Amino acid sequence: MRILIVLLLMAATLGCSDFDRFYREKKTGSTTLKEGGTVVAKVGSEEITAEELIKSLESLPPKQRLLYQSSPQRLKDYLEAYINQMLLHKEAERRGLDRREDIRENLENYKKQLLIRAIGQEITNHKFSEEEIKRYYGENSKSFEQIRASQIFIKASPNGGITEDDARAKAELITKRAGAGEKFENLVEEFSDDPRSKKKGGDLGYISRGRLPLEIENEIFNLKEGEISNPIEAPNGFYIIKVTQGTKIPPLEQVKGRIQLDLRKRIFSVYAKDLREKIGVEIFEDKLKEISKNE
Repeated sequence: MRILIVLLLMAATLGCSDFDRFYREKKTGSTTLKEGGTVVAKVGSEEITAEELIKSLESLPPKQRLLYQSSPQRLKDYLEAYINQMLLHKEAERRGLDRREDIRENLENYKKQLLIRAIGQEITNHKFSEEEIKRYYGENSKSFEQIRASQIFIKASPNGGITEDDARAKAELITKRAGAGEKFENLVEEFSDDPRSKKKGGDLGYISRGRLPLEIENEIFNLKEGEISNPIEAPNGFYIIKVTQGTKIPPLEQVKGRIQLDLRKRIFSVYAKDLREKIGVEIFEDKLKEISKNE
């Protein structure tokens, strides 16, 4: 951030066209922010200050922000793009696009989402103690279970001439061959229709609880190391899963982030429940069923 500020300050002294000289002088430490805000560019009569540009940069994802901070030319590229956005915004307002109904509706929806996000952050803005984290880890250790698995996927494609029955029969045959001792990796290479896992011999890496539909999860996590599942039906085909490493619980340090997220979700859930009870919420499931049926 210090380098970025110096770069912007240099632009105020020498102008936007002299970013290279600014960048070379960044170590002198002789420049400071002026009280009224250092101007790095002018668009008509409107000024762009260093503070304004820094604030805009800070709203970017970290990798993208660091890219623009990496050289004077890239910083200038960002400023050029920022100016173009200002010009387009002014032109849209001049044409009256801000009064268009769809734009007004989208702006209102965006405002709603910002408010929801802001109150959500306030509700869940809690620093959890090590004791709280350890207690949650101990009480919910089963939810952190992981296994390592490999898969064979058999695709059902009626439009391609492979019916669901065809895919099921093929998956059952492969399961029998695997159970008879054929090497799973060889069967992956011969039959799997999932190119991504096929490149890795079917390996899916570690699978955690809570990441798969419950019926699939229960079947997989009941397998022992080396065991192979029966064909598992999915909307577009069948999966055959082999557990290559049995169930394990990762160490606390590895799942701390997930625990904090779970605890924040719990806080939010309690808060939402209190709001529902206070205001009153009623869901008409029969109407929902009618909509689902019609769709």
